[in-house]
Amino acid sequence: MDSVSRIHRRFSLTLINPSSHKTSLLISLACISVIAYTVDADLLLIPIALGIALLLFRIDYLLLKDHPVAKLSKVYHTNAFAFMLWFAVLILSILLAMLGNHDTLLIEGMVFAVALRLCIFTSVFGSSLKRSALIAPITPMAMLLLLLPYDAIIQMLDTPTLATSMAVIGIAVVWCIMADRSGRPRVESTFRLLQAYLLAWTERDARLMESIMASKAEQSTVSTKILAFRREHDDAHAIGRSSKSDSMYDMLMLPDVHPGPFYPVGGSNLPYDIHARYTATVAVMHGISDHSSNLPSRDEVERFIDSLAEYSIVEQGSTCTASVEVQVNNARVTGIAFGRVALLLLSSARGMDDLPKSIRDEVEHYAFEHGFKDLLIVDAHNCMGDDLSSEEINDMIDACKRTLKALTEMGQHRFRVGVARAWHESDDIGPAGMSAIAVLIVDGVADGSSSSNSNSSSSNGSSSNHNGLLILWVDANNAVKGLSAYLEQSIRREVASNNSNLYVMLCTSDTHYTSGKARNRMGYFPLGSVTNRDELRSMLVSLSKDALASATDAVYEARVSRTLVKIMGDEQFSNYSYALDRAMSITKVSITASILVFIVMMLSTFLTF
Repeated sequence: MDSVSRIHRRFSLTLINPSSHKTSLLISLACISVIAYTVDADLLLIPIALGIALLLFRIDYLLLKDHPVAKLSKVYHTNAFAFMLWFAVLILSILLAMLGNHDTLLIEGMVFAVALRLCIFTSVFGSSLKRSALIAPITPMAMLLLLLPYDAIIQMLDTPTLATSMAVIGIAVVWCIMADRSGRPRVESTFRLLQAYLLAWTERDARLMESIMASKAEQSTVSTKILAFRREHDDAHAIGRSSKSDSMYDMLMLPDVHPGPFYPVGGSNLPYDIHARYTATVAVMHGISDHSSNLPSRDEVERFIDSLAEYSIVEQGSTCTASVEVQVNNARVTGIAFGRVALLLLSSARGMDDLPKSIRDEVEHYAFEHGFKDLLIVDAHNCMGDDLSSEEINDMIDACKRTLKALTEMGQHRFRVGVARAWHESDDIGPAGMSAIAVLIVDGVADGSSSSNSNSSSSNGSSSNHNGLLILWVDANNAVKGLSAYLEQSIRREVASNNSNLYVMLCTSDTHYTSGKARNRMGYFPLGSVTNRDELRSMLVSLSKDALASATDAVYEARVSRTLVKIMGDEQFSNYSYALDRAMSITKVSITASILVFIVMMLSTFLTF
């Protein structure tokens, strides 16, 4: 398991708190009520205790509010866990009443609640250990003093109880010190990293997280490949002007950088950021990149986007091949060549995560050896899955090479391009919306001769004899399994006739705009997990028909933009993973030690009894 996967595995720990702070507040008050009833407190005291508890929760917040992470909702969550732990210890003492006087464990339950509050105030809220040690006992001790008479409490403070209390608090203090230092020397403060993450995730304040990541980032030269088209006689469908030519329309962008790590940090919303600056861009495709290529801060995002205005032209032309598709086991590659520039769209029927860079390196080498001037390799990112196995990687490389070989043997034709865009508000679709891009070859030879009606779309958008490629692009983070096959097959049936040679491919941008919004183990909503697939089909069918209907004669321009920016790099994720893994190991040891102390205390009570 790589570093990113190990870090992502820890994400589920952030989902254990109730989804609403109101729920946590009710849990806290319910536990206090049950504790009061269990220890035979005066029933008239319970409403008073609940009112005082509400006041004490506010006091907790006021004492901690200097720290950015400290919010009243988090105070409610903290107290919910603390009083649940106190309640659990008390219930256990009742169930084990035959081992001794269960009333004694009321103190121990309170001490466990204090220890948990101490740990959370230090690690999550960012309070110093000394300050947390002063704040943590206030609310539990106040509840204890309110529910029981002073002399009854004194009677419970026997030697085993005091020893247990000191041991539990000692374990909590040691945990706070060791867990915070767990990542050293690679990560100075694990708690600060946790607080930065929580600020970005829950408060949408990315400043601390970006500061940490940018300080550890590495300089790298990154490329962005662009396919730009000039569509003739169709100004009504123009979506923008190229920065260098008034008649060119930027269509596809393929950045080397990855849209991560999570919203709103760094380049997590990169597809939309590019669309917002360069409105002529129809689709920001996902290249062969992973989280090591994340832009760590908004400053780097702006620097990268600014650089896209400067580019060199690789090739210009007016012809392309027909589309070709090759499948090797689960690996599927759809390709088309514009002159000596090839575009490959890669997907897997089994599903896959980010593709390894080894695929790009080997396939690019093969392409250049076979006469191509440039190669755009797109990770379609259209089916949820794990990393490819070594056999599947070889299958993907084989499929790419077969596709390139087939393209070198095909003739070139004049072509038409049509585009359509739409926006849809949903948790599984980012703000850049969705697009349909149609590339249709015109029958005839490369000099532009063609039959007058071979590729024209019917005026009502019904099925026609199309020959070419239809790219369905959605600003989303991958797609649920089975969705891409369903959409591609359904749309092809609706927009193309049976004898058409129209290849359809669903691609997502892998935007991380939706990351952190979902309370599930993935941490995001893949396409199709929120929006109904039939609704998606209807929208994409409409877009496809519009794109096909708007297709007009076009020429292409292949561009490349290169710039020096900071990216996160592999080492940074390795360091974070190391810190979190060690912190989890320390936590497990601390929990085990606390349980052993509790067991020893129970045995001591039994022997004394």
